[in-house]
Amino acid sequence: MKPESKVTIAIPTYNRSELLKASLESALAQDYRDYQVLVLDNASNDDTEALVRSFADPRITYVRHETNVGMFRNWQLAVELNSSPYLSVLSDDDILLPNFIRESVLALDNHPDVGFSVAQAGFIDIYNVRVDVTKTELSDNLPVGAIDGLEFIHQIVDGQKWILRTSAVMFRAYALAAVGTFDIPHSRYMLDLNLYLRIAAQFDIFFIAQELAQVRFHVEQDSQITFHSPGGTGSLAVVAERTDAIAYLLKSPRAEDVSYRQWLAERLLHISMRRSQFTSELIPKLNLSWSERLQIAMQEIASVIPAGKHLILVDENQWGCEILPQFDALPFLEQDGQYWGAPLNDEIAIRELERMRQAGASFMVIAWTAFWWLDYYSGLRNYLSSNFRRVLDNSRLVVFDLSL
Repeated sequence: MKPESKVTIAIPTYNRSELLKASLESALAQDYRDYQVLVLDNASNDDTEALVRSFADPRITYVRHETNVGMFRNWQLAVELNSSPYLSVLSDDDILLPNFIRESVLALDNHPDVGFSVAQAGFIDIYNVRVDVTKTELSDNLPVGAIDGLEFIHQIVDGQKWILRTSAVMFRAYALAAVGTFDIPHSRYMLDLNLYLRIAAQFDIFFIAQELAQVRFHVEQDSQITFHSPGGTGSLAVVAERTDAIAYLLKSPRAEDVSYRQWLAERLLHISMRRSQFTSELIPKLNLSWSERLQIAMQEIASVIPAGKHLILVDENQWGCEILPQFDALPFLEQDGQYWGAPLNDEIAIRELERMRQAGASFMVIAWTAFWWLDYYSGLRNYLSSNFRRVLDNSRLVVFDLSL
């Protein structure tokens, strides 16, 4: 490594010379002076080394492994070899905007209690063309400025979908030294989220309200493999990390409050159940079949809701209201009695719930096929739990009595 710089941009890479070229160019085009670039080549067998050396830039340190040490170990080395107070790990297929370092350093310099900063990120394809991404790829609106690390963990446990793009993050080396380097207790593809949560348990986080990086979407991207390919384990790994997040909160001063511990216990039960759902999808014979679960659920609904009652069915239209002929059932959301899709946000969901309740709906039945709603629509979940009695809660159904 070269003499200590204020910032190190580490780029772990393997056999991506064409994409690496753009990433490296973006790292070298920063409008900030005091930084260096560390390229960690994981024994690539393409022209990665020739590409890096062709830049002939004194800010670059090139480290090549003789054998492939794996993605996890290569990322670990980024932390171990860092000699700067601030470190950013740039994926070899992503791009930094010219003011990334300047704005990130400003955030960390001005907020000494912050363990890392994170900026917003845009999305591009392999041709550097900006792309629109699906709702599953999008984050909920991120906060702005410094927030308490425990509050960040609380929001993750509560169901906020705050996706932090690794290439838009800058770590404080002191925080990394305090919590340790990357780790993979649950999945080799979740080493970033695991580290964010461990740092947040001890430090604040600063959210920069600017797009300072661009994430490249392509078929070889790790997130595409783990979340969107058949047999992908990304969702299972996320709920495992959220289970750990509950443990961090239990060890914090927040857990001194009895009602908060009760809330954490309820979240733990739900997240653990979701984890079992994902596991059953990967191991089909591990649990009841879909048809067996449906048959049992029908019996359970009949046991807690009198026939003829008007009920709201939240099932993502996978059951269909006609399966409940003994009830006056409507889907949620609905228009003219037809399923109208998931709500855009909590406000719409609560408004529609109240509209249907005023029209006579006396129960809401949430099927296991829509249990993800109880995370994603945390506002709706909290509204239901605060205002209505839960008459059934198991791995197939959650049923609320909507009468006050």
